[in-house]
Amino acid sequence: MRQFTTLLFDADDTLLDFHKDERQALIKTLEHYSAPVTEENIKTYSGINLGMWRQLEKGEITRSELKATRFKKFFDAIGFHCNEEPLAVNGYYLSILAEGGNTLEGATSTVKQLKEMGYELYIITNGIAATQAKRLQKSGLLPYINEVFVSEAIGWQKPCREYFDAVLEKINEKDKKKILVIGDSLTSDIKGAMNAGLPCCWINRYGKELPGEYEVDFELSDVREVIGVVRRK
Repeated sequence: MRQFTTLLFDADDTLLDFHKDERQALIKTLEHYSAPVTEENIKTYSGINLGMWRQLEKGEITRSELKATRFKKFFDAIGFHCNEEPLAVNGYYLSILAEGGNTLEGATSTVKQLKEMGYELYIITNGIAATQAKRLQKSGLLPYINEVFVSEAIGWQKPCREYFDAVLEKINEKDKKKILVIGDSLTSDIKGAMNAGLPCCWINRYGKELPGEYEVDFELSDVREVIGVVRRK
């Protein structure tokens, strides 16, 4: 008998290549508003954006605050004056980001094979709902996915227990032991699985050390290795 029947995949940096999509969208946004396009500025934005998403995970800011202030913080940090309101800049950026949908190497073939093997596949993501919908549509992943659960639509975000409770209510499998959470983020995916009492698989592509406060059932360096994990009895 299979150990797992149901796989909950994170989207960004687990299946989707967020860094590539983010970079492409940011460069076009900076060019559009005549802001300097430099590697340092791209790095600065990524750091600010990641930090704000971590704040959202902790409940320290709202999604609306993230949308309204991340470009203000970024432009302040690089000393650029933009005549457009930060929220409008954010809207333009999201419209470009939605045109992404790049996948990580092996992601599509992995979910395709898992689907053919009979597993139920779901995507769990904290991203902006409209943006994620377009990116996933462009990615080619959706034919293999049963359903996508976006935190913005659910009303809670990973790693909140309430987010996972809402997901568990909607999926077919009810035995938590047979549901595997797969993701790259310790703070949202792994912490969320721990909060919900679900087995988890950490995609550790960069060989980071696992901090002591986290517990993982599996640690992999590539999403393609998931197939070997779920084949185990």
